[in-house]
Amino acid sequence: MNLDSLTSRVNEIIEKIKNFGIFIKENDFIDYKLKLNHHGQTDETEIFLRNFAKDILSFANNKGGIILIGFNEDSGTKEIIDNGLQKEDLDIFTKIDLNTISQKFESITKCTIKIDLQEFQIGARKYYYLIIEKNNDVTIPINDFTDYKLKKGEIIHRISGKNEIANENSQKLNSFLQLKANEKSKQFMEIWSKLLPEIFDINPKEILMINPKTNKIYGYNQKDNNLSSSEIEIDKSETGVFNIILNAISAGEIGKISDTEGKPLYKIVGEIKSSAPRDYITLSTLESEIKKDAKYNFTNPLLKLALKELGWTNVENFHIEHPEENILNEDFSNFIWIENIDTIKDKRKVVFSKEAIKPLLEVINDNSKHAKYFKKDLHPKQ
Repeated sequence: MNLDSLTSRVNEIIEKIKNFGIFIKENDFIDYKLKLNHHGQTDETEIFLRNFAKDILSFANNKGGIILIGFNEDSGTKEIIDNGLQKEDLDIFTKIDLNTISQKFESITKCTIKIDLQEFQIGARKYYYLIIEKNNDVTIPINDFTDYKLKKGEIIHRISGKNEIANENSQKLNSFLQLKANEKSKQFMEIWSKLLPEIFDINPKEILMINPKTNKIYGYNQKDNNLSSSEIEIDKSETGVFNIILNAISAGEIGKISDTEGKPLYKIVGEIKSSAPRDYITLSTLESEIKKDAKYNFTNPLLKLALKELGWTNVENFHIEHPEENILNEDFSNFIWIENIDTIKDKRKVVFSKEAIKPLLEVINDNSKHAKYFKKDLHPKQ
């Protein structure tokens, strides 16, 4: 589940607790924690990671999850008691910077893990919830992190209401791999249903998609039972076959290619290349230009957060060099797009137009938007 779905789900759970006193038992998706273990540590980031790093990796490697903090589950009766958080724990949570936490996880796993931490109240008692988004990649510590109880190469995942090491033995590893194979098969259906709404009328195993933007062909892999891709060579020149077809489609000369029943057999995904190159600026230039007139301090990761909230990108974190597919919203291609820097070496880069400076500057200088766009208030320049 993504963060938006998790937020809706956790709000439903909190409302049931508030209005009806109904508690969901701990399971693969929900966990309760009563308080933080400080271990004599005073740094809030270290305290957070010591208490939650293992749980976050576990939920991320499963289906995502929710941790409700300030609740105690009786080990015998399994009854949930809503104790509330003590002041020293509340003080720690108020100081947590999620950007710092995200950077820490990138150093631990070399992967981006999306989480959110929010306070809520029941009566006079205060609590926090922590939500963890499912990660499509298996997330593994790249080194030993003893303070966080993480070991290099261990695959931690949530199963049967607890954290387990998937590669502890061959039986557990086989079960984990089967689980991931089933997920990939489901993702295969979801991918095609988004690309082709007619997926429900066609056997997805008979669909082929060619993407000239990335020189890849996608189709069903019978052996691995999932969506697979392969590299192919495509002529991307103005007179190349794909640009000729795309131009013809745009001109209305070609309808969708179909069989006798009128169902699409395949779809071409691509873009008509402009004969005149567009002027662009880099992210570093964009950042430095905004800082000239910005009233508040901001960082590169915060700027990416703003791009996501404005709807320009579909993700908060992305690579500028060799970006992943489908990270940009094509509706805002006048502000941001992927430029082919070197077609021979297939070097691509996310770039911006000068027109992107103004809307981003407006967001940064309007402190009423900071909570929405940056998840915190920005500090004014001195």
